[in-house]
Amino acid sequence: MLNPQLRFSSANIATLKKSLRDHYPQIKSSHLDEAIASSIGFKSYAAMRPALLQVGSHARLIVVTDHMLLLLRLEELGYRDIDAGHLRRLMWDINFPDREYDNQLDEAVSKRRRPTAANS
Repeated sequence: MLNPQLRFSSANIATLKKSLRDHYPQIKSSHLDEAIASSIGFKSYAAMRPALLQVGSHARLIVVTDHMLLLLRLEELGYRDIDAGHLRRLMWDINFPDREYDNQLDEAVSKRRRPTAANS
């Protein structure tokens, strides 16, 4: 099963949290922090925070979010009424402010993917 990828940046993590807060207002803010960290592969928000600060806004670190890890952590924290399918769709529909590639890198990636001309 494919999971959404995002650039590991403060802006994208904040957008993910805001979107989850909008759809699940009953979840405490600190619990969402823990669940988001878990969905990316960290054991806790305290472990994710220094890494997030270290990469800054110029890093091109891409992470994969796993909605099932997020759901598991939320269930551990006492939130058992969240539909996995709805959560998965929600995570795919989020428009993140920091794209995976900036314009220069996007152009380089698409150039590499173009087939070579037959007469070159």
